[in-house]
Amino acid sequence: MKFLFNTQWNTTSPIIKFNLNTLRERESMLEAQLYIYWPVSNDSRIYKQSAVLRLYQIENIKEASNETELLQNPDVHKLSNVIYVSKALKGWQTFKITKAINNWLNGESNMGLLLTTSLYEGNELIEIFNDTNNGIYSTFVAISLEDQDSSRNTITLSQHNQAEAACRKTTWNVSLKQLGWDNFIITPSNFQASDCSGNCAQVDITAINYVKLLQITKKRRSYCVPSGYTFLPIMYYDRYNNVVLKKYKNIIATSCGCR
Repeated sequence: MKFLFNTQWNTTSPIIKFNLNTLRERESMLEAQLYIYWPVSNDSRIYKQSAVLRLYQIENIKEASNETELLQNPDVHKLSNVIYVSKALKGWQTFKITKAINNWLNGESNMGLLLTTSLYEGNELIEIFNDTNNGIYSTFVAISLEDQDSSRNTITLSQHNQAEAACRKTTWNVSLKQLGWDNFIITPSNFQASDCSGNCAQVDITAINYVKLLQITKKRRSYCVPSGYTFLPIMYYDRYNNVVLKKYKNIIATSCGCR
């Protein structure tokens, strides 16, 4: 599972866009879900009214010379998803955008997404969503991935060639459903956790100077441990049944080194 956040957040542009360069070639996408906190205010025209949310994959319109012209008629773009809301209230809305992500990964220009709100009766366009959400309400996409390099094979190889294998990162899948946490965690349902294993060379030229000193003087041996971490966003129901998004720091190891 990988999480990407809207790069156009808190700008004057209503375009929702994600940087897909962080997806590796050996990773195969299974599913992509977009999470948007819909900030419906009590004085909004759609408050407690029936409404329609339409998510568009923006296409490059040749006639459009600027962003304003590009977005003035949302219906010219590729309709990605539609949600019907019987009573409009603030809260999280979820859109499946697997096809849009696949389109971009397969060569289509990543122009981003556009979210519109219309009244159900008469289909009157009320607004185009402009993302100013931040913190626990940040707009993000959760992408389920399958690593073509099987983590099971990686771990087995490491154990089989323990004497030769250098310090490196290994991964395994953590299923929150198997842990019995799926009754309160909304997303992710699983994620790729990381560990560090392997041997540290007698004098590792890639190690920091402190470790080199320990290796040369034989003060103590160095060990393969995580040298970098990243956070894991988790969306869940709290004790009051509110939907909460929290970024848990230093859960996933991103790199390994001899320390």
